[in-house]
Amino acid sequence: MSSPTSQARKAVRAATLSRLLSWLAAAIGIGFVVTFLHQAGLFRALMPQQAAPPAPVVEPDRITAGSSTVTGIDAEKQPYQVTAKRGWQDGKTPNLVHLEDPVGNFQRAGGAKYSITGTTGLYDTEAKTLDLDGNVIVQQQDRFTARMDKAHIVVKDKTLTSDTAVTASFASGTVDANGMQITDDGNRILFLNGVKARFTAREGKGDTNP
Repeated sequence: MSSPTSQARKAVRAATLSRLLSWLAAAIGIGFVVTFLHQAGLFRALMPQQAAPPAPVVEPDRITAGSSTVTGIDAEKQPYQVTAKRGWQDGKTPNLVHLEDPVGNFQRAGGAKYSITGTTGLYDTEAKTLDLDGNVIVQQQDRFTARMDKAHIVVKDKTLTSDTAVTASFASGTVDANGMQITDDGNRILFLNGVKARFTAREGKGDTNP
């Protein structure tokens, strides 16, 4: 028969073993939970995340592009081309295209070519019109060069109107005026308001001045 002391020692060992087994079971359970959370991705979600890079700043309602080119055939069945260093669609009126450093190249029915340039422009894709602003230059080689601040061009008809100060240089002299119209496929050039003409030779054929 066991003594009371021996029985007490067995009881202590049993209690200690029971606590160890409980701790072991708890550790195994925690291990299963951590493994499950890791596989489910929740553990990574709870970890501190790096800050996302800021979104790029984009101007709203503005479609931009690099160089822009518009080509077509005018009412005289002659080709034309309008190019620009940069172009972007208007945010409120989609048929309007803003142009930077626009250049319009046109051809008369007789084959003569001329160009129209400006600092900025506004092209209407529906009306086929081009409004130029800033240092506008109309030039036909060996015929004339006209400078003004603003000009309105109907591309299909190749008509140009300006209600700003104009200086035109011809082989026969110069003309200063406060307005200008070019119509009839470039055959008719009309100067308006306060015209001052200085001619040194006979006028060139097809140039009509008041």
